[in-house]
Amino acid sequence: MSNKAPVFDFTAEQIAAIPGRAIEALEARLKEIAGIPGPESTFDNTVRAFERAVADFGEAVNIPIILAYVSDNAEVRKAAQELELKVSQYSVDLFTREDVFDALNRYAARKEQLGVVEGRLLEKTLLDFKKNGLGLEPRKTKKVKKLLKELVALELQFSKNLREVTDSVDMTAEELKGLPEDYTGRLKKTSDGKYTVTMNYPDYIPFMDNAESDGARKRLEAVFNDRCAAANVKLMEDAIAMRRKIARLIGYPDFADYMLADRMARNSANVIDFMERTWAKLKKKGRKELRHRAKLKNKKTGGADKTLNAWEWRYYNNLLKKEKYSLDHEKIKEYFPLETVIGGMFDIFGRVLGIKFEPADLPAWHKDVRAYEVKNADGSTAAYFYFDLFPREGKYKHAACFGLRSGRALADGSYALPAAAIVANFPGPSGEIPSLLKFDDLVTLFHEFGHVTHQILTKAEYGKFSGTSVSRDFVEVPSKMLENWAYFPEALKRVSGHYKKPSEKLPDRLIKKLIDTRNMDSGLVYLRQIFFSLLDMKYHMAGGRVDTTRLYEKMMKKISLIPMSDGTHPQASFGHLMGGYEAGYYSYLWSEVIAADLFSVFEAAGVMNAETGARYRDLILAPGRSYDEAGQVEKFMGRPAAEDAFLKSIGAA
Repeated sequence: MSNKAPVFDFTAEQIAAIPGRAIEALEARLKEIAGIPGPESTFDNTVRAFERAVADFGEAVNIPIILAYVSDNAEVRKAAQELELKVSQYSVDLFTREDVFDALNRYAARKEQLGVVEGRLLEKTLLDFKKNGLGLEPRKTKKVKKLLKELVALELQFSKNLREVTDSVDMTAEELKGLPEDYTGRLKKTSDGKYTVTMNYPDYIPFMDNAESDGARKRLEAVFNDRCAAANVKLMEDAIAMRRKIARLIGYPDFADYMLADRMARNSANVIDFMERTWAKLKKKGRKELRHRAKLKNKKTGGADKTLNAWEWRYYNNLLKKEKYSLDHEKIKEYFPLETVIGGMFDIFGRVLGIKFEPADLPAWHKDVRAYEVKNADGSTAAYFYFDLFPREGKYKHAACFGLRSGRALADGSYALPAAAIVANFPGPSGEIPSLLKFDDLVTLFHEFGHVTHQILTKAEYGKFSGTSVSRDFVEVPSKMLENWAYFPEALKRVSGHYKKPSEKLPDRLIKKLIDTRNMDSGLVYLRQIFFSLLDMKYHMAGGRVDTTRLYEKMMKKISLIPMSDGTHPQASFGHLMGGYEAGYYSYLWSEVIAADLFSVFEAAGVMNAETGARYRDLILAPGRSYDEAGQVEKFMGRPAAEDAFLKSIGAA
């Protein structure tokens, strides 16, 4: 069954019935494991049996849950959201089961000699139980369990609120001045002749980059950075308080250290040191960039203001690209029609990694979804892959890789073929003009495709270690790695072709400018990244109640150099902190440093070098979390990871 393509045609009624069935099946297997007497317990009947039972359960519920994010049927989405809540809360029950924990400890007490991967599986599984309060006195365990369940409900409600945002701002034709025709052409018109600009990224980002009207940008930014504030600020602050209680009950000084105990960074002190070290190296560059943009603003407005506001920085950054580098991203996107980009991307990474993507008539969740079979060099099917690229109502609002099925060894000796999807919100076709990607969209596509390669090229034996199931601060390494190809002439030639004349590739002069401008704003961009990372850490290292708005405002101005707009609550839409990156946002930068180092090996050998690609596939992608990530990087590099390549790549060496 797991070697066939996944199916997605679940009705709301079928989804509602899943938790009962799946939980019952898992409970029966857990009862069996818990009942094995100590002397009879083996790795196979205890540790492997538990891992396989949990992985089978995950496979039964995963795709129905994902429909909460991608289905166009409101009833299906609602049922899937309820399923996600039930499963997330049941997972707390699962990892607070004394009988299963005791069974695993009985086996561990036998101190059998295990291989590296098996020993790691036992260690990580026991840690999962301990981080859910097992091993504490019963009263504390019960309290942790209750808090974890309440926390899940808060996090899911926060995400649901963001997904269902329908805020918009109506703009006059005059306020749309500066926006290209394909943008205005796809906006909905109101009865009084205005144009509706939504909070979806394909509407918001181009508007903030290009709209000449300062007042219009200010109005839009005020709404965008206040999405869901009425509900989500409280949800986030309650979640932060709850996390602190959980960490302390289990014996950690704060939630940051609780989360980091099982990551490459190990503890919050290491993260703060890394962030402050990088911040110190980027402050000067960021301030210089800010002065250039403020100068441009004052030249345009006749003012003498040294501040760039939240509704101004993207516009003046884009204007500087146009004026200083003659770089007009609205013109450049004409060379990146979606179909050409996809074909070129498959060609590049297919060659580097030794795979092919063949369009396939497979079941999907929406008519816009396109499906592929991923083929190995010998023609065998390695995995399944899907694209869902345009916005629609009720759909996930950002860009992400969704793991649909984990690759893993099955009980019958076969290997479950992994499946993954890129869900994004790129601009759709507009009249005669096809879907055109801005250069930033292209980088985003390469980024998410990096996650896909991690997911579909796994060879991990256990679902727990499969694909992207690595340490949170390693998960972004393959995605950040692939972004680098977007800055190489050879790659840009392969993914480009003017939509009116496909044989006309992106001209060399524009390629040079894109590469030259890569670091024109790296100071401000990375200061913003450091701000988000340190904010997240401060939220989760606090000793008492956190005023998330006040701290956001104070740190944004100090670190990113851009002040928060009065009356806004940007944290209310900071979904990462309520969706798996809490006390983990630093992971993006941490991973980027490792990725830049790994990519330096490709640079030295040639970015299309299949031999380097094969080593990367074998040592970094295939194992997942089966081995220590830092050790795998060292094997690939021939030395431990260093920061030099990253600092050089962003012009801060």
